Amino acid sequence: MRFKNLESYRIGGVGSDMQLGIPLPKTPDGRVYRYSPNENAHPRLFLLGDRVEGFALPETMSARMSHMPGTPGTICPYSGTLDEDDAFTHPDDVAAAQEVVAHAAAADVAEAFHGMFADLGRKFAGNKFVKIKPGPQPHPKPRPRFARRDLLRELVCDECGRDYGVFAISLFCPDCGAPNIHLHFAREAMLVREQVEMAGKLGAEQGELAYRLLGNAHEDVLTAFEATLKTVYLYKLTTRPADAPEVKPVGNAFQNIERGRKRFAEFGFDPFGSLSVDALAVLTLNIQKRHVIGHNLGIADAMFTEHAADARLGETVPLVGEDILQFADICKMTVDHIDAWLASGALPPSRDVPPVKPIIAPPAKEPATLRVGKLGKLAVRIALWVAERSEKGLGDFIAEEELTKAFPDSSMDELAFAVAELAKDGYLRTSAVISKRILRIRVAAELFITFDPHAIKTDPASDVVTLVDLALARSNTVGVEELHAATGWPLRRFNPAFAYMVSQIDGRRVLAGGTNDYPARGFFLMDEDRVDLKRFADRLRG
Repeated sequence: MRFKNLESYRIGGVGSDMQLGIPLPKTPDGRVYRYSPNENAHPRLFLLGDRVEGFALPETMSARMSHMPGTPGTICPYSGTLDEDDAFTHPDDVAAAQEVVAHAAAADVAEAFHGMFADLGRKFAGNKFVKIKPGPQPHPKPRPRFARRDLLRELVCDECGRDYGVFAISLFCPDCGAPNIHLHFAREAMLVREQVEMAGKLGAEQGELAYRLLGNAHEDVLTAFEATLKTVYLYKLTTRPADAPEVKPVGNAFQNIERGRKRFAEFGFDPFGSLSVDALAVLTLNIQKRHVIGHNLGIADAMFTEHAADARLGETVPLVGEDILQFADICKMTVDHIDAWLASGALPPSRDVPPVKPIIAPPAKEPATLRVGKLGKLAVRIALWVAERSEKGLGDFIAEEELTKAFPDSSMDELAFAVAELAKDGYLRTSAVISKRILRIRVAAELFITFDPHAIKTDPASDVVTLVDLALARSNTVGVEELHAATGWPLRRFNPAFAYMVSQIDGRRVLAGGTNDYPARGFFLMDEDRVDLKRFADRLRG
């Protein structure tokens, strides 16, 4: 018996013991369903297409790849799980293949029975006693067809050229394993640009609609940014050892820069580490602005007016298309930095897109509005000036002449009193100098820890958590230069956090002196120090 229909799917086997290959149903754009074998890689479903025409594959894996593209094996884009290609077959495709085989087998059996009776009819054609008349040739039912739909987010890996589609934010290319979150956010930024352009084409009579479109675009930037950080953080949690301690639910931690930093500090990484001080200030203001737009109909509230110098309580917060695009650019810089972290430091391919406009920190409120303990206004101004002018964040010496030049409107007695206030509260160290009204001044680490968040928009109390995690991962001796290199931070940002950490270690184990760039050359860690540092960092994590 021949199985003509089944044999059309034969890819191997001998005789009637056939090995069949059933083509997978495809979407209108030619992609096939894939289903992650990792049960926790929600939503598991993704689509896999062909490599884009003309893309030149490298002969060896690039630094960002984890799997040679075009070779057996598939990678789950949501979890990074690598498995055999067959392990990713979608259950619906298995059922579809079974139905195709059943249809072909039924057609073959029907045809075989018809042929058998037709042969008998011919054999007994001249017999007077037995008449066999076969029925008409059977017409098989149409072959089963299966609809497959494309997904909303379609991507092309810029490392291997593979076309694929995903439901949610995915992390990796399913062919080469390269991190691809930068592609997701680039697409979000493109959609935001289109919204801004659409708003810009509306006339003055449609100003309210234009404002609504710009508001939606602004919210979309932060929504995509927050979702990206959350997705990467949750993925990193899955890479921890099985006995790792539980963490608090994420909630809206990534709607706030410092809380987001503390989350990623668990892995010794600062997602905002690549941003300049100005870029970080612009990002901070836009995150605060999103709250006003999304929850207060664009009306400035008291919290927002505390941070935005040009905002007035009760008035509508202005939205400018260029500002929204710059916000998206800064978020993309951060996402690219995170993407490189997933690729062990290898940056994603650059598209050389020029910035919308220069990144300049928004004007800040008058420093005198800041209140720190019982310090007077002049003392606060001096502390902010000291923090802003410091190049290394070390215990700089400040001469009387520098101070009087920086504050010409204050008398010598007023300056001396303000310096005494700062010294009294531990922000400065002073010593007597012959023939000088103002004592010799040296800056204490406490000044940077307290005033850096206001002066240069970095927070040593947050950064020190990252340093502690890095230090605890090292051996008994921690060298300052190695630790600094691991952070990738500018020296000005690193030193206050390092000094803060060193202050928690027994001074007998601190390697003091021998360097002009750091508070110390390093330190030794004993078990009791590790306990103290861990508890210190846990308190700051909140």
